[in-house]
Amino acid sequence: MKQNQKIAIPTNEGMLWPHFGKAPQVTIVIVEEGQIKESVIKQSPEHEHGAMPRFLAAEGCTDVVCGGLGQGAVQMLAELGIEVHAGAPALPVDQVLAMYLDDTIEYGDGSCHHDGCGGHHHHHE
Repeated sequence: MKQNQKIAIPTNEGMLWPHFGKAPQVTIVIVEEGQIKESVIKQSPEHEHGAMPRFLAAEGCTDVVCGGLGQGAVQMLAELGIEVHAGAPALPVDQVLAMYLDDTIEYGDGSCHHDGCGGHHHHHE
Protein backbone atom coordinates (compact mmCIF):
# COMPACT_ATOMS: atom_id res chain seq x y z
CA MET A 1 0.00 0.00 0.00
CA LYS A 2 1.21 3.49 -0.86
CA GLN A 3 2.19 5.75 2.02
CA ASN A 4 0.44 8.85 0.64
CA GLN A 5 -2.93 8.54 -1.05
CA LYS A 6 -5.99 10.58 -1.88
CA ILE A 7 -8.78 8.01 -1.82
CA ALA A 8 -12.23 8.55 -3.35
CA ILE A 9 -15.18 6.52 -2.06
CA PRO A 10 -18.55 6.96 -3.85
CA THR A 11 -21.08 7.52 -1.06
CA ASN A 12 -24.54 8.55 0.04
CA GLU A 13 -25.36 9.57 3.61
CA GLY A 14 -22.19 8.02 5.00
CA MET A 15 -22.51 4.66 3.22
CA LEU A 16 -20.53 3.30 0.28
CA TRP A 17 -22.78 3.63 -2.78
CA PRO A 18 -22.94 0.40 -4.83
CA HIS A 19 -22.49 1.98 -8.30
CA PHE A 20 -19.48 4.22 -8.90
CA GLY A 21 -20.88 6.59 -11.55
CA LYS A 22 -24.27 7.16 -9.94
CA ALA A 23 -23.21 8.03 -6.40
CA PRO A 24 -24.77 11.28 -5.12
CA GLN A 25 -21.58 12.14 -3.20
CA VAL A 26 -17.91 11.23 -3.04
CA THR A 27 -15.94 11.04 0.20
CA ILE A 28 -12.34 12.05 -0.49
CA VAL A 29 -9.83 10.99 2.14
CA ILE A 30 -6.22 12.14 2.35
CA VAL A 31 -3.92 9.49 3.81
CA GLU A 32 -0.31 10.29 4.70
CA GLU A 33 2.06 7.61 5.96
CA GLY A 34 -0.88 5.28 6.54
CA GLN A 35 -2.78 7.80 8.70
CA ILE A 36 -5.99 9.65 7.81
CA LYS A 37 -5.22 13.38 7.63
CA GLU A 38 -8.43 14.78 6.18
CA SER A 39 -11.84 13.63 4.94
CA VAL A 40 -14.15 15.75 2.79
CA ILE A 41 -17.57 14.97 1.30
CA LYS A 42 -18.19 16.47 -2.14
CA GLN A 43 -21.25 16.43 -4.37
CA SER A 44 -20.75 14.21 -7.40
CA PRO A 45 -20.70 15.72 -10.88
CA GLU A 46 -23.71 15.28 -13.17
CA HIS A 47 -24.10 11.68 -14.34
CA GLU A 48 -22.65 11.66 -17.83
CA HIS A 49 -20.04 9.49 -19.52
CA GLY A 50 -16.61 10.11 -18.00
CA ALA A 51 -17.71 12.85 -15.59
CA MET A 52 -16.77 11.05 -12.37
CA PRO A 53 -13.27 9.94 -13.49
CA ARG A 54 -12.47 13.46 -14.73
CA PHE A 55 -13.80 14.96 -11.48
CA LEU A 56 -11.63 12.63 -9.35
CA ALA A 57 -8.55 13.36 -11.48
CA ALA A 58 -9.16 17.11 -11.06
CA GLU A 59 -9.37 16.53 -7.28
CA GLY A 60 -5.97 14.78 -7.39
CA CYS A 61 -7.27 11.37 -6.31
CA THR A 62 -4.83 8.46 -6.51
CA ASP A 63 -7.25 5.63 -5.68
CA VAL A 64 -10.94 4.72 -5.82
CA VAL A 65 -12.50 2.24 -3.40
CA CYS A 66 -15.94 1.37 -4.72
CA GLY A 67 -18.62 -1.25 -5.16
CA GLY A 68 -19.32 -1.78 -8.85
CA LEU A 69 -18.33 0.11 -11.97
CA GLY A 70 -18.33 -0.45 -15.70
CA GLN A 71 -15.33 -1.32 -17.85
CA GLY A 72 -15.36 2.14 -19.44
CA ALA A 73 -14.91 3.76 -16.03
CA VAL A 74 -12.16 1.29 -15.09
CA GLN A 75 -10.30 2.07 -18.32
CA MET A 76 -10.72 5.84 -18.00
CA LEU A 77 -9.57 5.84 -14.35
CA ALA A 78 -6.50 3.78 -15.32
CA GLU A 79 -5.69 6.21 -18.13
CA LEU A 80 -5.92 9.06 -15.59
CA GLY A 81 -3.52 7.23 -13.26
CA ILE A 82 -6.15 6.38 -10.63
CA GLU A 83 -5.97 2.88 -9.14
CA VAL A 84 -9.32 1.09 -8.82
CA HIS A 85 -10.22 -1.16 -5.87
CA ALA A 86 -13.64 -2.46 -6.94
CA GLY A 87 -16.04 -4.78 -5.16
CA ALA A 88 -15.98 -3.19 -1.71
CA PRO A 89 -19.06 -3.94 0.42
CA ALA A 90 -21.84 -1.37 0.90
CA LEU A 91 -20.96 -0.48 4.49
CA PRO A 92 -20.41 2.81 6.35
CA VAL A 93 -17.54 4.77 4.78
CA ASP A 94 -15.51 4.78 8.01
CA GLN A 95 -15.68 0.99 8.14
CA VAL A 96 -14.78 0.57 4.45
CA LEU A 97 -11.84 2.95 4.83
CA ALA A 98 -10.56 1.21 7.97
CA MET A 99 -10.76 -2.19 6.25
CA TYR A 100 -9.01 -0.78 3.16
CA LEU A 101 -6.18 0.70 5.22
CA ASP A 102 -5.83 -2.55 7.22
CA ASP A 103 -6.00 -4.56 3.97
CA THR A 104 -8.92 -6.61 5.33
CA ILE A 105 -11.65 -5.84 2.76
CA GLU A 106 -13.23 -8.91 1.23
CA TYR A 107 -13.90 -7.80 -2.33
CA GLY A 108 -16.78 -9.24 -4.32
CA ASP A 109 -17.50 -8.93 -8.07
CA GLY A 110 -16.91 -5.30 -9.01
CA SER A 111 -18.01 -5.42 -12.63
CA CYS A 112 -21.22 -3.71 -13.68
CA HIS A 113 -23.03 -4.42 -16.90
CA HIS A 114 -25.57 -1.57 -16.63
CA ASP A 115 -28.51 -3.82 -15.85
CA GLY A 116 -28.65 -2.22 -12.42
CA CYS A 117 -25.84 -2.92 -10.01
CA GLY A 118 -28.01 -3.02 -6.92
CA GLY A 119 -27.54 -5.90 -4.55
CA HIS A 120 -24.90 -8.09 -6.07
CA HIS A 121 -21.57 -8.80 -4.43
CA HIS A 122 -18.36 -7.27 -5.74
CA HIS A 123 -14.79 -8.44 -6.33
CA HIS A 124 -11.34 -6.86 -6.42
CA GLU A 125 -9.69 -7.60 -9.75
